[in-house]
Amino acid sequence: MKRYLSFLLVLLLVVGAGLTGCGNDTAEPQQEENPPVQTEISTLKGEYQGLADGHSVEIIVDGAAQVYQFYDEEIGAVLESMETGALVQFDVETDSETEVSTIVKVYDEPAQG
Repeated sequence: MKRYLSFLLVLLLVVGAGLTGCGNDTAEPQQEENPPVQTEISTLKGEYQGLADGHSVEIIVDGAAQVYQFYDEEIGAVLESMETGALVQFDVETDSETEVSTIVKVYDEPAQG
């Protein structure tokens, strides 16, 4: 009798485990639609002041010191090799939501004028 009950219990467990994966989930997952972030790329010129940290640099643009982010290692190497007071021309991408400006390109020589 014990053997029969053990067999029946195991059988019920196996059938129950098999049925748990047989659900019919027809509901489509809802995804939030986030509008794409608008960015603007600008070319700026300024006076290099130095690195603020491992991914930020301070540059005086139009008479005001500004901090710009950078994440590209090559850009970081170029900026790190510059001397304080050097003129630099660079492209920044500005996020319209956060207003964070990220350097995406540093020119070899700043444009004259």
